Amino acid sequence: MGGTGSHERAKRGEVVGWTAAAVRRQTLWLYSVDTEALTGNGYALTLTVRDCPPTPDDWRRLRNAWLVRVGRLGAIRTHWVVEWQARGVPHLHAAVYFPEGTGDTMGAQTVAAWLDLAEIYGAQSVGQAWLPINGPLGWLKYLSKHAARGVNHYQRQGHPVAWNKTGRLWGHGGDWPTPLPIEATITNAEFYRFRRLVRSWRVADARAAALRWDDPKHRWSRLVYARRMLRCPDAQASRFRGVSEWIPQAWALRLLDVATSRRDG
Repeated sequence: MGGTGSHERAKRGEVVGWTAAAVRRQTLWLYSVDTEALTGNGYALTLTVRDCPPTPDDWRRLRNAWLVRVGRLGAIRTHWVVEWQARGVPHLHAAVYFPEGTGDTMGAQTVAAWLDLAEIYGAQSVGQAWLPINGPLGWLKYLSKHAARGVNHYQRQGHPVAWNKTGRLWGHGGDWPTPLPIEATITNAEFYRFRRLVRSWRVADARAAALRWDDPKHRWSRLVYARRMLRCPDAQASRFRGVSEWIPQAWALRLLDVATSRRDG
């Protein structure tokens, strides 16, 4: 499969690769999480194998066995995403939360569980990674990474050659705080005003974050993307382009109030 974003047709009920609908469903779910209500100690993980499991069912059994192990370790919530390495082998991204007060070894223990289960596929410690998710900012970094990846991202293109299906490519379990969305009816002018306000908030937030980060390579990249948020070469599509940015609910409501506080004469 090439990089056009096209995907094979599968039998009803089967999943063969990432689709725009799957990306949209995951993104909407990620945005629905109430960041301020996330409790416990979180870890962001990348889990890999050297050898591709022979079938998608083998991969599914490995993933599910790991989730069971993580549950036995005491995890209170999990989110996982399947993507592909350049050589067509699957790997797993995950967020795992444990209760408050658990030791700082839990991230390493989740990796150890994967290495034990995935040993038959040549998994090695050098290919695994975990980082703590520290508070709302940590979740924002995790969310931004996975919500920004569309169906055309190189890690979501294709699937192992020997697989005729992929099975589910993302999922979540446990106690995730996801309140019902707030709906508002506004005019087009108010919507455009709201988008501009969100861009201003995003630029300010990215600039403040850049001053705290030590990584010189990525320090200002978020600021550059924030400034380009509303750029669109298609004027017709630009009229309907959404905000597509995580923003705390309190700030979103405040900006919406400002956007609707005056009417065009």
